[in-house]
Amino acid sequence: MPPSADSDDWSARATAALTAYAEPLLRAVAGRLVRPRTQVPVEELVEKAVATLLNPPVIDRRVKELPAAARKLLAFVGRSRQPRWKVGHLIALLSSLGHVEGFTPVQVALDAGLLFPEVSPHAPPVADFAAWLGSAGSMAATVFVHPAVAARARGEDLELPNLTTAEPPVGVTPRVADGLEWPLRLAAVWQQVAAGPVRMTQANLLFKRDQTRLQADEVLSAPIADGLAPVPEAGVLALFWAATAGLLDHGAEELRAAPFPPEWDAGLTPVLVRLAAALPHVEAWDPLAGYAPTEDGMSATPSAGLLALLLLAGSEDGWVKPADLASWLWEHHPSWAGTLPAPKDRGAAWVAGYLLGVSYPLRLVEAAPAEGGYVVRLSALGRHLYANAAEPPGPPAFPQTLLVQPNAEILAYRQGLTPVLIGTLSRFARWKGIGPACTLELTPEHTYRGLESGLTLPMILQALARHSARPVPPSVADLLQRWSNKRERITVYASAVLVEFPTPADLDAAVARGIVSVKLTDRIGLTADGKEPPLGQLRLIANRDYEGKPQRCVTVADDGLTLTVDAAQADLLLDAEIGRYAEPLPAESHTARRFQLTPASLRRAAELGLTPADIDGWFLDRTGDVLSAAGRLFLTGSKLPPPAAAVQTVVRFPSDAMTDGVMQWPRTRELIAERLGPTAVVVDDVEALRRALAEIGVQM
Repeated sequence: MPPSADSDDWSARATAALTAYAEPLLRAVAGRLVRPRTQVPVEELVEKAVATLLNPPVIDRRVKELPAAARKLLAFVGRSRQPRWKVGHLIALLSSLGHVEGFTPVQVALDAGLLFPEVSPHAPPVADFAAWLGSAGSMAATVFVHPAVAARARGEDLELPNLTTAEPPVGVTPRVADGLEWPLRLAAVWQQVAAGPVRMTQANLLFKRDQTRLQADEVLSAPIADGLAPVPEAGVLALFWAATAGLLDHGAEELRAAPFPPEWDAGLTPVLVRLAAALPHVEAWDPLAGYAPTEDGMSATPSAGLLALLLLAGSEDGWVKPADLASWLWEHHPSWAGTLPAPKDRGAAWVAGYLLGVSYPLRLVEAAPAEGGYVVRLSALGRHLYANAAEPPGPPAFPQTLLVQPNAEILAYRQGLTPVLIGTLSRFARWKGIGPACTLELTPEHTYRGLESGLTLPMILQALARHSARPVPPSVADLLQRWSNKRERITVYASAVLVEFPTPADLDAAVARGIVSVKLTDRIGLTADGKEPPLGQLRLIANRDYEGKPQRCVTVADDGLTLTVDAAQADLLLDAEIGRYAEPLPAESHTARRFQLTPASLRRAAELGLTPADIDGWFLDRTGDVLSAAGRLFLTGSKLPPPAAAVQTVVRFPSDAMTDGVMQWPRTRELIAERLGPTAVVVDDVEALRRALAEIGVQM
């Protein structure tokens, strides 16, 4: 993977390069860059030299002190946004501007400490730059510029001509691509390599089998959706481009899929900038010949392609004919004309292929139809890269851009695709077609590959639900679940934050927004990685310390059976607990959740091994009282003696005092079978009781 644009990374590379110098050369280079007043140790000298590279005022002075050719060399590197270049390409660029000094401008920049050679860690110390160039190969030796230095040299005038000679017809709207074509194709080739590495020969060439594999791929070989020129062997271009852009690792004679670079998480513009910077390293491809490796590894494509874009920058906002750019390259580039497979048009078709087939889909240029073809100019992104204009704003966001179909195919509308979504989809779904509406397919193999890359089933479902305009079909979710179950059984979270929602609909909405992804119950969820979700997007009503004593959060109604939950006091464990004893009642909007004790629910609790004492303990903790009498009847009624039913005569007295007297007087007491309450008794012989009471003046 190529180094990132991170300053610390390039500072480390500059430190390694300086350390590889022999001490006399190091002191000579550092003397010109740092200009120390005293003799300092070598280690300190290296530190001072690297620190100077990050000092803009000092670098500005050092750049101004260079000859014009060396300043333009640094400007070429800065405008390209690619810190690493082969010496042969830099010499070709300078020669195109009329600087025919050969290696001299490169050596001047090396002597000044503003350019560094790439040296093998096992190579002997560099004592002389000319000798290093001879041993590394006069054309293939590679140098780099610290990005902090390249940025300061970017404004140097390259003195390129203004080739504006054309205007589009009146009323014609210029065409600008969406910039997604090459990120999509690079993602598709990444997927190809993830399925099986691409082997390379010792000369860094493709084996015939892999070349045929790329040529036959229906996605990579399909015409570009918004292309204005054909791209021969687009799959080969995508492969080498993906390797230079960091999507592929070049291991021992083979290319393997690498993690997507961090720019893919930052937005479309950073990805396009990275791809534009990586393009000069694609040498084995030609806009007319397709796959065209050279014997010495040197191709005119990197330097000629960059010059074509810089010539547009020199033409400001004017429209230029590709044929005029080709005429200039024909006359000024030292080797480009000799590499053209069909030079009759003086390279016009080559330039049109490079600008309209590669740069236009990358959103670097705009195009407009004109007589005989198209005229071109830099886009807003192209002016930012090659003409030092401000960075353009990113495209508008359309998050819901997927349509997951019951047959496990995914329809992805381009206007809502982003690099991060492209990268995520590429990990678990197969690209079937790239066009105005792209298509993907969910398969067991790609699902397994996504799980092996670190995704989990909740992450996959979250990505689909978050970006889909409709809910994921249950049949697709079931397919993914079954495929996933064949690989992973248990997910362990060292720590997790559980979020309880008032209703299942609220949880579904949170899943669609990407706040949570794992549904533990119909109302409780957590993030796919178990970490804290973005709580700022939630309205929290309470949180709980689960090491503390359970809170009283349930109220028992007068019927002894209906349980009402206080949401402000309840904790997430309550759902798992209360389900042992009660059944949920239908939810009503804007009301507290309710449950009901039933014989079946309490019987289930007993079957789980919970004793009456256990149940009383839970009710005491959660309600403040033991199980209600009605609940106890459901729980233990079957174990009590059976009740008896009988037809009896009940006499009810007007007061409990009279009842007490009747029960105490022996004459009437022998007539009472049972006292039922304060004023009610059961009488066997009513007439006998009537006569006894009549004797004392009490009438029944």
